[in-house]
Amino acid sequence: MKLENKRLPRSFFLVPLILLNAIPLVGVFAWGWKSFDLIFLYWLENVFIGAFTVLRMLIRPYHTPLELILPLFMASFFTLHYGMFTAAHGMFVFSLFGGSEVALDGLVSVYFQIVPLIQTNHLAVAAISLLLLQLSDWGRDVIEQGVGGEGLQQLMTAPYRRIVILHITIIASGFSLIALSEPVVGLVILVVFKTLMDIYHWHKDAKLPNVDKPVELDAEALKKLDEQFSTPGLNVNGKRVEFASYAELKASKQYRLMMSLVGMFGGQRAKLLNTYLDQKIALEQKE
Repeated sequence: MKLENKRLPRSFFLVPLILLNAIPLVGVFAWGWKSFDLIFLYWLENVFIGAFTVLRMLIRPYHTPLELILPLFMASFFTLHYGMFTAAHGMFVFSLFGGSEVALDGLVSVYFQIVPLIQTNHLAVAAISLLLLQLSDWGRDVIEQGVGGEGLQQLMTAPYRRIVILHITIIASGFSLIALSEPVVGLVILVVFKTLMDIYHWHKDAKLPNVDKPVELDAEALKKLDEQFSTPGLNVNGKRVEFASYAELKASKQYRLMMSLVGMFGGQRAKLLNTYLDQKIALEQKE
């Protein structure tokens, strides 16, 4: 399901990204936010990213109940692994910068600090802005790639890269701010740096190939597909199932199931298969 088959204007996501990232500046100047408030919010954004990643994994087209097994497994594994990873990261951040505001008792207790810290430090507006930022990011991807357009493998790895690059620098900045008694200019620099990093990641994502752009079969890919589809048939559970034509093969439930599973790991391979079979069907119709 796709809303539109086109790239959105850069301003569609870039402007909200900058505006929502500017909210912490208001917090610094109007509400007296300190370095821990900012670092806590940036850690909280990782929690939201993880939650939306799980939703992205699970909300996709399903043609048979069997197709739900793989997303459920990968979403469960990601929730456990990423949840522990983020909790350990949060415990580290809270222990270093939280002081007496945070009372920790194990990894899981980190998540129980979220609501009290938002309420006590008046961070509700900023937390909602982070949610809106993730929602707008997802909306852009749905419009450009369709629901479930991202591969599960891509979804699994993307949040980790962001944490490693961004938060090592933010933690280092936090130490610097504490050493300098948290001058306002330092907090502003931290907000600006975080915004620039978000723009960088957005720009990098925007360079991903458009799923609606036609693919070209190179010689190597064509050779492999010719070997796999020398006749109109599929290997199903170790057995070769033959069809009367390539058109019948493409319309079969076995092919639809295979394409659903292939598409979960990335749309490019699925597009190659569809393009190849379309060419074979066109040749059949000419004969």
